[in-house]
Amino acid sequence: MATDKLRLTATDLTALTTCDDEYLLDKGANLYTLGKYEQAVEYYHLATTLGNAQAMANLGYCYLYGRHIKQNLDLALAYFKVAVLKENIDAAYKLGDIYESDKWGLQDDELSEYYYHQAVSFILGTEHEKSELLGCYHKLQQYPSLCLALARKKIKNGISLTDFSEAYQLLKHAEIGYLHELNSGHDMYLKSYERVKHLLADQKFDLIRGKYDKLFIDEY
Repeated sequence: MATDKLRLTATDLTALTTCDDEYLLDKGANLYTLGKYEQAVEYYHLATTLGNAQAMANLGYCYLYGRHIKQNLDLALAYFKVAVLKENIDAAYKLGDIYESDKWGLQDDELSEYYYHQAVSFILGTEHEKSELLGCYHKLQQYPSLCLALARKKIKNGISLTDFSEAYQLLKHAEIGYLHELNSGHDMYLKSYERVKHLLADQKFDLIRGKYDKLFIDEY
């Protein structure tokens, strides 16, 4: 006989009646961190019904990797894309990764770069498009892997024109972001940090280092 594995608390019900989607999202995230994926998914669903974009993105991850719920790529994409409509950074970045990789059978360089750009635009707003200088946008350092991914797109001659200036600045943000992670004890970022350092040392950037390095001198 099936049993009810989740009982909503009085606080949960209050959060629902007051449309406190952030409370439900946070509770789901805490349960997810504890490995209680089944309960986490239920709270994500509740937060999603109240329009929470991060809960939608989190459900996308759960469907993509089959965390408690059955793996379903179509539903993962659907949740990610709805979250992107609400300008969710994580969802846009993950869509960029999905279309970048051949793992899911959906590889598309143009779509990948499009969603990486969307994620960066959500971080910075539209003002950054008026300026070539990204050095002052410190919030990018919270997303070093996104910066690395888009920088690599800008370096190679792919769908869009190469842009070494933007690529270099993104790599500098990635370098600083990864360094902060390593200093916080997150050693899993070491290989990515070394990859960024290797890219930054490329001679193709020699002519522009002096112009942009001064923007980051106080960040280390």
